[in-house]
Amino acid sequence: MFGFEHLLVIMVVILLVVGPNKLPDVARALGRGYAEFKRTMDDLKSAMYEDETVRGLREEFRSAQRAVDVKSHLIRSLASDEGTAIKSALYDEPKKAVETALAEAEKGPEAEAKERVEKV
Repeated sequence: MFGFEHLLVIMVVILLVVGPNKLPDVARALGRGYAEFKRTMDDLKSAMYEDETVRGLREEFRSAQRAVDVKSHLIRSLASDEGTAIKSALYDEPKKAVETALAEAEKGPEAEAKERVEKV
């Protein structure tokens, strides 16, 4: 932004305009002005953080952010659970049905007749 040469030129111009006798007073006034400006900005920042509206908005934003995080986690969890359910529906349930059918077929007609006799 400003190099040493620029600052040197600015200081020489100020010295020529103000004069060597008034230069310390001008520097003091500029320092006080800068300190007051900085103090005012700090007060403004603290007032912004203390203001209920700003605090409420900040808390509302954090709450919304937490809700989004929870929903994102739930969606990932549901997607994982859905994948497990699909696997179960495609592989496990038909496998059980086939095993049951095979077990019943192995019983044969004798087992069926025996069951009928036991019922009577």
